Amino acid sequence: MLDAGLDSFHFLRPLWLLLIPAAIWLHVTLRRAVSAADQWKGIIAPELLEHLVTGRGEMRRLRPFQLQTLLIIITSVALAGPAWERELTPFTEDRAPLVIALELTDSMLGTDQPPTRLERAKQKVADLLEARRGARTAVVVYAGSAHAVLPLTDDTDLVNLYLESLTPDVMPLEGDRPDRALELAALMLARETAPGTILFMSDGIDQGYVDSFATAFSDSADQLLVLAFGTESGGLVEGGGANELAPPVDRAGLRAVASASGGTLVTSAVDDSDIADLSRRVQRHLVNAIESDENLQWRDAGYFLVWPLALIGLLWFRRGWTVQWQ
Repeated sequence: MLDAGLDSFHFLRPLWLLLIPAAIWLHVTLRRAVSAADQWKGIIAPELLEHLVTGRGEMRRLRPFQLQTLLIIITSVALAGPAWERELTPFTEDRAPLVIALELTDSMLGTDQPPTRLERAKQKVADLLEARRGARTAVVVYAGSAHAVLPLTDDTDLVNLYLESLTPDVMPLEGDRPDRALELAALMLARETAPGTILFMSDGIDQGYVDSFATAFSDSADQLLVLAFGTESGGLVEGGGANELAPPVDRAGLRAVASASGGTLVTSAVDDSDIADLSRRVQRHLVNAIESDENLQWRDAGYFLVWPLALIGLLWFRRGWTVQWQ
């Protein structure tokens, strides 16, 4: 997981790179020592030396001193500690907290997304929990008021159990107050040491709440995701009269709230592509926040160079492979 790609590439112990010019100097010195032309230069006339020196083809083959130079260069790079990403803990994925704010208004009973918008939302919650099994998730419901169904927990089965009983009838106050759900969700995440995500599952948020959302996320390390339900044409309300219609999805309001909060709007899909997108964004947000921590250690990638060093070192076991120092 790169911190900022190649822009973050550096060496943890750069002084070891001083071995490279030393290796090059040693290579040139040894090459002259084994070169007959260099040894006799200045003693035999150049026009005669060209015809007297034999074995030029041997210099084109790999020689021990050349292999030695390669080993020193790779070793110096490995010891210098190339690094470009932060060292993440193996438990990073399990630490990504998520609070789901589920709208429980009558409009969520619209049948334009069968069986209803609400039932589709419950299915998406279950799918998301399964995709994040082992991670901590909380559920908040809201209408005219907001209430915590479950605090942050990694018990997927328990959350699914409570989901079955969630209907607009259980809400004590009618209305649509996403700002109260936002306050409750933010309070849950405020107790966490790791940055988290608030996911609103809704068919619309009035644009009058844009300022409230923007203020809440202006100084927050948490992120906002919005999953939209409903169609552009709306539909009948389950259990309502023949003339009782659910309004079309308020995509403009949802997009305005998400944009003002630096969040993302995702549209509910028939397949699990929306769940995959949400799960990836939740995890990526935590990773980005951790990688930006200046106190976090850099991952030393020099260890990966041990393998090429070992393979090259195997050639040293060939009979007669020695470096002549004189």
